[in-house]
Amino acid sequence: MRRERYPLDQFSHLATRIEQGSLLQKNRHWTGNDEVERHYHIVVPRRQDPLYLHLSWKDETTARPRFIGSFALHLGPLLSEGYIRAENDDTLRIRIAHGSDNLLYIQTKSGKPALAIGEMPGE
Repeated sequence: MRRERYPLDQFSHLATRIEQGSLLQKNRHWTGNDEVERHYHIVVPRRQDPLYLHLSWKDETTARPRFIGSFALHLGPLLSEGYIRAENDDTLRIRIAHGSDNLLYIQTKSGKPALAIGEMPGE
């Protein structure tokens, strides 16, 4: 198991891990699923910056979701550094992918810049 805690401190301008209790009412609850191409993506309003996210992941559709973490995603910097993309003037697409190294990344598509935000916990 890795000793790092994701996202790494040097990327705090892009994403920060927060305590569950500090989530605001406008938080989002996402559950990714490896059976759906090992990624999850959604369009969000650009004005929801930062976007507060409670992220879970599961290996397959029938599996119990495992908690990855709660995060504040800083959409402006994520967009300007190429980790997310604009859909139009008002919305952004955020994609989270489960890598073969067991880390979860914010990444527009495979082969593009990727920001590790969490690690899939063991059983």
